[in-house]
Amino acid sequence: MSRVTSALAFAAVCVAITPAAAADMYGNPAPAASYGYTGGGAEPAQQWVGPYAGAQVGYAWGKEGVHGPQGGLFAGVNAKVGSNIVVGGEGELNMSGQERYTVLNGGLAKQSSDWNGALRARAGVAFDKVMPYASVGVAFADDTVKANGATDTTTKVGYQVGVGVEGRVTDQISLRGELLHSGFGDTTHVVGPSTQRNNASSTVLRTGAAYKF
Repeated sequence: MSRVTSALAFAAVCVAITPAAAADMYGNPAPAASYGYTGGGAEPAQQWVGPYAGAQVGYAWGKEGVHGPQGGLFAGVNAKVGSNIVVGGEGELNMSGQERYTVLNGGLAKQSSDWNGALRARAGVAFDKVMPYASVGVAFADDTVKANGATDTTTKVGYQVGVGVEGRVTDQISLRGELLHSGFGDTTHVVGPSTQRNNASSTVLRTGAAYKF
């Protein structure tokens, strides 16, 4: 018998006798590990109810090629509808490194978006410690062009839609992944003697962590 086969056989024996040993030590059945959870037996939606706050980081792809990383803070509150439907509201504010350089009338022009935010509604289906969800709301972002020694900035207001999934690591801590799109209309910027059209719309893929109070 090879060493690998012997090791696998020994591991199988250990797995087989561990429950029996635990039962002898604690009585039958042995206590289950809590892994940081105390709300066992609660309705799935109830485990998500309450206020929370967290931080997130991701990468955004802009409609006009204004790409870059972004990160920020978010906060919200959840309520339940029935045993496994979770609804709530959430707000966020992010700093962004989205930018693009182009040539405008023989000079260099920089298109950028330095910050963005959103106010949105969320609705999800709770499967115990995992909750897929969708969101929709109002988005905000700056839309800036620098060229010819001049800067033109405007604050855009648009829409945001997205989907995500969130998982609880403990009673208070959860991790999430999201894909969101923020849509804004075109803006014509006047920079010195030139004009430059830009659009701050972007799609972001990001991850975050939240603490439930």
